[in-house]
Amino acid sequence: MKRGLCIAAISVLTLGGCISWSVDESWFFRPVARAEKVTTVAGLKLDAEERLTKPGPFSADFGRIFPNFPDRIPARISHDFVDLGGERIAITRVAGSNGSDDEPLIVHCGGESGDRRSHGTVYAGKILPWGEALLMDYPGYGDSSGQPTIGAMLTFQSRIATYLDGLASKRPLILWGHSLGGPVCAAIASQSTEVDAIVLEATAPNFSEVMDARKPWFTPPTLQLELTNGLKSYDVGEALSDFSGPIMVLGAGRDETFPVTLARSLAERLRKQGLAVTYLEYSAADHMNAALNGLFVRDAAGFFANVNNSRH
Repeated sequence: MKRGLCIAAISVLTLGGCISWSVDESWFFRPVARAEKVTTVAGLKLDAEERLTKPGPFSADFGRIFPNFPDRIPARISHDFVDLGGERIAITRVAGSNGSDDEPLIVHCGGESGDRRSHGTVYAGKILPWGEALLMDYPGYGDSSGQPTIGAMLTFQSRIATYLDGLASKRPLILWGHSLGGPVCAAIASQSTEVDAIVLEATAPNFSEVMDARKPWFTPPTLQLELTNGLKSYDVGEALSDFSGPIMVLGAGRDETFPVTLARSLAERLRKQGLAVTYLEYSAADHMNAALNGLFVRDAAGFFANVNNSRH
C-alpha cells in the first residue's frame, strides 16, 4: 500500500530551521500481525495452496500467461523450519510435477509486508514456470520467530546465504527480490558463493530513494529524511559491485508503491557499474504483476534459458 511519511517510525529533530526526520527499520519492515504463529512443521502451509497441487481455475489462469505452467501442475510442496542464527525460519519449497533435480532453484525475497503463507501461492506461481521456488519468511514475518530488527536481518542474510549455497552447489541458484526484497536479495547475494543470477522486480536502488519517492507533494523543502545506519547498508549497487552473473530488472508503469522511475534508476546505475543488466518494463503493470503477463514470458525466456545452461 502506498504511504506518505509514517510518523510512528520517525523521530524529529530541528536543526537551524531544518527539520530532520530519523527513519528506522519499522518504516520498511512491516510484517502482518498474526494472532498465532505455527510452531510445528506439520502445521505449516500456504493460504490456498491446493491451487498449486491440483488442476483448476488457478492453473488455467496461469496457463494463459505461462504456456508450460499446466504441465507443472500438480506441484510438489514441502514445508520446514530451519535454524538460522537462533531463529526458526519458515521455508516452503514448490517444485513442478515435471521438474528435475538440476533445474534452477529460485529463491523469493518478499516485500515489506509479504510473507510466504499469505502471498506464497502467487509468488510460487510466477516462479514455477522457470524452476523450483523456495519461499521464506524473514525474522518476525509469517511463521518465523524473532523480530525484523536490523541486527536480526543482518544475521539472517548471512545465515540464509550459507544455507542456500549448500542447497544449490550442483544447480543454478537465482535470487528473485520483489519490492523491499530487492535490497534484501542483493545483500544475500553479496554473501553467497553460488548465486548465478538475480531478478529485481518493482524495487529500488536503496531505501533513501524509496523515501524521496514517497514524500508527499506538500513536503517542505527544509525536511531532511535520515536513515539509521543499519538501513544505509541496503544499497543494491554496492552489494552487487562484484557480482558477475546476469541481472534482470523489472519495472511496472502503473506502480504506485515503488514508482517505475526507481526501477529505471536501478538499471541505469547497475549498467554504469559494468554489470550484465536486462531491463524490462511493462506500462500496464502495477506493483504486484510485472512478471505476470505474456510479454514477460516472451522477453524473459532467453534470460532463464541462459541461466539454466550455465551449469550444464
